[in-house]
Amino acid sequence: MSQRDTRLIGGIYRIGQTIRSGEMLSIYTAYNRITNDVVGLYVITFAPTMQTGTVQPLLQSLEPRRSLQSPHVLRIYNWGIDGNRAYIATDPPRGVTLQHIVDTENIDIARAIELTKQMSIGVKQLHEKGVAGLDLRPQLITVDSVNVTDRVQIDDIGLRSLLHALGYLHSQQTNDLGDLDPRYAPPEYINGGNIGSWSDVYQLGLLLFALITGRLPFVGRTPAETGVMQSSNPVPRMLQFAHETPQAIQLIVDCALAKEPAQRFANAGALLAALEALQLPAKQPAIEQMSTASGVLGSSFTHEMTSVEEATPARIPKQDAHASPVPTSYTTEPTYEVHAYLVFEKELMPVRIPLLQRNIIIGRADPKRGYMPDIDLTEFDPKMTVSRQHARIRFEETFFYIEDLKSRNKTRLGELAMTPFKAELLQHGDILHFGSVQMHFEIPGMAKPPVFHEQE
Repeated sequence: MSQRDTRLIGGIYRIGQTIRSGEMLSIYTAYNRITNDVVGLYVITFAPTMQTGTVQPLLQSLEPRRSLQSPHVLRIYNWGIDGNRAYIATDPPRGVTLQHIVDTENIDIARAIELTKQMSIGVKQLHEKGVAGLDLRPQLITVDSVNVTDRVQIDDIGLRSLLHALGYLHSQQTNDLGDLDPRYAPPEYINGGNIGSWSDVYQLGLLLFALITGRLPFVGRTPAETGVMQSSNPVPRMLQFAHETPQAIQLIVDCALAKEPAQRFANAGALLAALEALQLPAKQPAIEQMSTASGVLGSSFTHEMTSVEEATPARIPKQDAHASPVPTSYTTEPTYEVHAYLVFEKELMPVRIPLLQRNIIIGRADPKRGYMPDIDLTEFDPKMTVSRQHARIRFEETFFYIEDLKSRNKTRLGELAMTPFKAELLQHGDILHFGSVQMHFEIPGMAKPPVFHEQE
């Protein structure tokens, strides 16, 4: 007699790739040997002493989710029991987790709103099926690119409550699917209050805050301290971390993150309606979009840009008493004020990129999503080390500041590897590195800094 194949689950699913392996929960890709379809397979091992009649009703709680077919919710096909293992078959994994997007990409406000809208659609559809009290941690949300747009999918299938019902023991690991992560938990999850659609609205508010600012609003030194902050601390002002956040977004986040559930949006549909009604301010025109007839060149940034200084006299900002003296001969008011330059040294002639706005985003274009930073370094970055939104230079009154925007390959000011979102004073002649792209900073009218050459 041939031995039983332990890799065949429920007599149907043959295990393929292991995605996650644990003492109680393992996640695989698997093949349906009847249909030859590839599926995702969640396998939960429970105690041998637990009766099948106890486990089966717990799995029936998945029924409302199985009847939902949506591009924004992970589809469940079926479930069953095999010995002391319960299994759940779903759509196979697609795309990357939202956590990966947050960790590796710079997300502008428009994309953050779009991602949150799609999450809200998925949650709304679950609410309409009577499913609420979700686990909306970013590792349980996936983003898949379809053509040129993002497609967001809610991957939570109620594992946390199911695991606990089947005897799960807490591991106290924040990334454990069976544990509550207080960074993403509404106050009622932590304090034992009433859980409902309003709880999911709170979690969506946390995710929207994180997508725009690059950080979560409530993070303490310990999980207990984080729980206290979720329950009592006021919502931080997003302008502290993302300087261009419109007040209308702050009002939406404040409502979603209200401590009292009755003061939040009633459900994901109400939050979605508020996001769809949001009017974002028009983005200031990027350099490449300005008319060459006005004396400003396009985005190719060739050596011809050296003519801008002669064609457009710059008004020099007043320096503070401790700064180097600045000649005051440039007094003509220009059509486009050149506050400063970023200079990239080439063998024949340097490329001088004017900074024409008080707030400049430096990065790399994303034609797929139609994104263009104020200064596009693609031409100088053949190794693609510059992030989409890499750094920001701001001119405030008499000073220039630079801050890293959580770039993948860091921004360096001289030898200093910059801390994301921490502004540093920028001075004439400073050497900057955006990934592997080396440039220096010039204020018009001041003495030329020493010439450097890009390091290999």
